Amino acid sequence: MFVQARTVLNILFQFILLVHGLECRGVSFEDEKRIANMQDHRVTYAAGLAASRKHRGVLYTHNDLYRQEPFVYAINESNAAIISTLRLFPAENQNWEDIAVGPCGDKSCIYIGDSTQHKIYRVEEPDYIYTDQILTDVSAVKINWNYTFASLMVDRHGNVFIVQSHTNDNRLIGRLAASQWNSTHTVNLVTTNLPHLPHMRDSDPKSADISPDGAELLLLTHHTAFYWKILDDSVLTSIKHHYTELPTKTSKLVKGIAWDAQGRNYYELSVGDNTTTPSLYIYHRL
Repeated sequence: MFVQARTVLNILFQFILLVHGLECRGVSFEDEKRIANMQDHRVTYAAGLAASRKHRGVLYTHNDLYRQEPFVYAINESNAAIISTLRLFPAENQNWEDIAVGPCGDKSCIYIGDSTQHKIYRVEEPDYIYTDQILTDVSAVKINWNYTFASLMVDRHGNVFIVQSHTNDNRLIGRLAASQWNSTHTVNLVTTNLPHLPHMRDSDPKSADISPDGAELLLLTHHTAFYWKILDDSVLTSIKHHYTELPTKTSKLVKGIAWDAQGRNYYELSVGDNTTTPSLYIYHRL
């Protein structure tokens, strides 16, 4: 009887995975549409991208280690123009790699990952966005993580996830629970191995994001954007199952990917350099 019950459960589990795989493979997006180049040289080495949950039509980005400023830039999603500069204090940008927006209790917060400091910053989204300002209610968690990471994402419960990069070996994905933000000590992460993904360079992945409803995940590499449906609210479990490869702008170095505020379409932001400003792209869901 026990063996029969276990067999039935295994069949049911495989059926669920099959249905999920079919759903996941069914998602598709148009190729990129360039919205605009950023014309403001305050952002020259863009790293990370996130959509505001509080201010309609606003995206957030920042510079990486080539411009070590503790500034987040609010940009207009329709023309890539900078709306305002948000300075985080106290905070230090030794190597900010990615940014996300997600819940923090009943509020909406901006999350930033610093790969050099092994630190995650969090600050509540401001009530207004159309003037430069200093955000002073910044909290930070030091994580026990001895690896480089360039991607950060937040689920609908405020749990933070980072993925190991700059390695040819198996990559770890780590989970910082929302409840660990009150810790004054270095925090250990729950980790699991990221499954083998094709076309990965040693510097991948470059950015990540979870949709506002917590149901869909994007992981950006140089070659593609990987997509998963999130099952049972578990990111660490879902990434071990079926994925879909989505289009990305491979002709430029892109280090920022983000769902729009509705979780329907996604954006990418290219890095830029001393001669070229970052470009903002959108991918519309079919």
